[in-house]
Amino acid sequence: HIYKDGLPKFKRFAVRVSGIDRAGQSDEEVSAAGVEALADFIREIGLPATLRELGVDEHIDLGAIAASCNVAPGSCGKMSHAVIAQIFQEAF
Repeated sequence: HIYKDGLPKFKRFAVRVSGIDRAGQSDEEVSAAGVEALADFIREIGLPATLRELGVDEHIDLGAIAASCNVAPGSCGKMSHAVIAQIFQEAF
């Protein structure tokens, strides 16, 4: 969700940690491939990569959980409780 706001960091992670080949790909494509590689690794070691895989069902109020989160400066993009709720929805 936030890789576009932190493109240089996500690209560096994709190349250095995930071993993504940059050849013929835009920075966004390399960064997105790094995020996917991380999700694949998480699944490979047996951890859940989505909220559904974690056991969260559709009856959980993701907005209430998002509202309880601490919003602190320092992330790649500006976070708000609404943005966190959107990320939770995407991670479902």
